[in-house]
Amino acid sequence: MTRFRYLVLAGSVFFATSSAMAHHSTRGIYDEEHEIELHATVKEWRFINPHPFLTIEAVGSDGKMHEWDVSYGGSAVVHLKRQGYSENTFKPGDKIIVKGNPARAEGVYGVLIEGNRHPTKADGSPLVAGGSPFGQ
Repeated sequence: MTRFRYLVLAGSVFFATSSAMAHHSTRGIYDEEHEIELHATVKEWRFINPHPFLTIEAVGSDGKMHEWDVSYGGSAVVHLKRQGYSENTFKPGDKIIVKGNPARAEGVYGVLIEGNRHPTKADGSPLVAGGSPFGQ
């Protein structure tokens, strides 16, 4: 009976953690094979849980201005604070550069930035200190 309980417990932990990871997965949403660079204007910065979000305006590959959603890959406020972000990092009208993976879906204007990728000021200088979102 002890062995059976152990297997049930191990299976429960596996399924619980795989569900949690799937909740924040970006696979299939963003094109991890390509990186784009957007010279953009900040439209909105919401430094809120569960996930902060940044909305920018930038020209797409079609040559037209579009509103883009910038994803931080599921990072919460606490993770971004460790990298130097705050509620005042971006203000509407700020000119920035964003590098990341574009959304796969046609007609969707989104970009994923993760790890050590962070938007910069228009001159290329850093906006935040950077580092690991998990304080390591």
